[in-house]
Amino acid sequence: MVETNHSPTIRSLVLAGLSITVFVFILSRMSFFPYSEMLTETYFQKIGMLPYTQINDQHFPGLFLLPINLQSLGFDSVIKLRWLHLGLMVINSLLIYFLTKKQLAVITYLVFFAIWEGNTLWVDSFVATLALIGFISLYSKWVFKNLLTHFLTGLIFGLSLMFKQHGILLCLVAGVWVLAQHPKLLHLVGFLLGGALPMGIAVLYLYVLGVWNDFWFWTVAHNLTGYIGLEGRWPMMGELARFLLLLIPSYFGLTQILPRLKAVLVGSFALAAAIYIFPRFGLIHAQVLLPILTFLVSKTVKLNWLVLAAGLIFLSRIGAKDIPGKVYFYDQATESTVEYVRQNATLNRPIYTYGVNDNIYHLTSTRPPQWIWIELLKGNMIAGVEDTLINSLYLDPPQFILVDPYAQIDGEKISEFTPKLWQYISGRYKLKVSLKNGIQVWYVN
Repeated sequence: MVETNHSPTIRSLVLAGLSITVFVFILSRMSFFPYSEMLTETYFQKIGMLPYTQINDQHFPGLFLLPINLQSLGFDSVIKLRWLHLGLMVINSLLIYFLTKKQLAVITYLVFFAIWEGNTLWVDSFVATLALIGFISLYSKWVFKNLLTHFLTGLIFGLSLMFKQHGILLCLVAGVWVLAQHPKLLHLVGFLLGGALPMGIAVLYLYVLGVWNDFWFWTVAHNLTGYIGLEGRWPMMGELARFLLLLIPSYFGLTQILPRLKAVLVGSFALAAAIYIFPRFGLIHAQVLLPILTFLVSKTVKLNWLVLAAGLIFLSRIGAKDIPGKVYFYDQATESTVEYVRQNATLNRPIYTYGVNDNIYHLTSTRPPQWIWIELLKGNMIAGVEDTLINSLYLDPPQFILVDPYAQIDGEKISEFTPKLWQYISGRYKLKVSLKNGIQVWYVN
């Protein structure tokens, strides 16, 4: 009798495990798109550059700009980042099985993970796991067990905020839900303390380091004003279709959740997670929302099968266009540039990259002029930034500048939104070497 009751659960768990194994194999063979800033920024910090003052970033520090970062934790290579990426996918899959007890939900998550830019590793990848853990704690009422569970749940949401400013809305939803349950005062204090701890420690570290003003400017003042207007991006048709394919059916799942108060929690949490896709739409940003939508769709089995079938069609099309084994920013073309820099760069003298990915610095153990790195994004080119970069080139002249003459961001040439910087480079430096991968090397004229 016991075997009969438990055999469906065991069979479901085994099938879910097999599905996860298959997708780990598939994704490990597909292309990989790790945002190069993850290794570049931790390298800059390792050689003594100050976060936000010398290392430009609009995000909260996460695992990039604090003493405990990806590099200090041992994730200092692309191979290790790939295994970290796959590990996060496995954790999320197991958490979804724990939440739904359905292998179909796990398979749906894995398929949509793959077609929602699942080959990409970025800030949102970490937030997705943290947000899912936090959601399970709230939905299952684990948070309300005792003082420790209140503290740990708050800590989870505090960590999600430490990675990205959008996390404030997840924290707000969690806080309102906990407060609505009328917890003991001590338990509420524990939750709030856990939530405030990660950013509290980060802010204290940045203040002691003397970079508070720059941190506040880039991550809050500029990020909520100028950056949003300059870096906004609408979805392309293919992206929108893949997004709506899961978003629309999830509404019907929401109607199946009882009691209705729990539906309010799920809906509010989904809205807070959806904020991550703004202002720059990208399915990698929607990964934070993906587990919640998967959970909702799993509430209606027939609809889940239809959604899964459509998702598999998209997966087959994406797989057909994929370049197996390719690692973006770390491919053979990049290696050609790295080889040239290693052979020609003089130790302790700077180089500069214009339109060339900044991972060249950490791959060649070089540095930018005056130890200042500002990523050439349109959203960063506010008044004074080009002058700062020009001044760094003047005071600490690079031995050469790597130039990609065709570099574009969202269809706009970099030289179009950095005209003063390009005028300075083209006036002071001259093209001397053209590499086979199209990269140009400019030396002092």
